[in-house]
Amino acid sequence: MKIEGWNPQKFDVEFDNVTRDRLMKAAKVVKAAVRRRCPVGTVSRPMYRSGPDWTARDAGSLRKSVRIVELKTKTGRLSKKMNVRVYVGNYKAYYADIVEYYKPFMRPAWAEAEHMVESIIGVGSRIGLETSTERM
Repeated sequence: MKIEGWNPQKFDVEFDNVTRDRLMKAAKVVKAAVRRRCPVGTVSRPMYRSGPDWTARDAGSLRKSVRIVELKTKTGRLSKKMNVRVYVGNYKAYYADIVEYYKPFMRPAWAEAEHMVESIIGVGSRIGLETSTERM
C-alpha cells in the first residue's frame, strides 16, 4: 500500500501550538497555587543610603515575582523539550530559595496543583496506574 502526498511535518506546527497552550494552562494553575501559598513579609523599608538598590524591601515582593517563563530556541520556535517554567524571585526578591528552604511554599503548591496539571496535559493519573497494576 502506498500513500501519496503524505506529509507528517504538515501537522507539527498545529501539535506544537496545542502542546504550548496546554503547558501554559498548566503553568497558570501552578502559578496561582504558588501565589496562594507564598508567604508575605510585613516589613517594608527603603534602600540603604550607601547600598545598592536591592537592599530595599517591599512587603509582598516575593509574591509579585512569581512568573511564567517560556524558553524558546534561537529561531523563535519552542525547543523540542517545550520548556515552560514557573519562577519565583528576581533581582529585588533574591531570597526566594532561602524562604523555600525554611518555609516551603513551592513544593506544597506543586503537590496541590499536580492532579490538575496532569488532567490539563492529558497524562494518566498515577493513582489509577498503581491500582490497575496491583490487581494483576
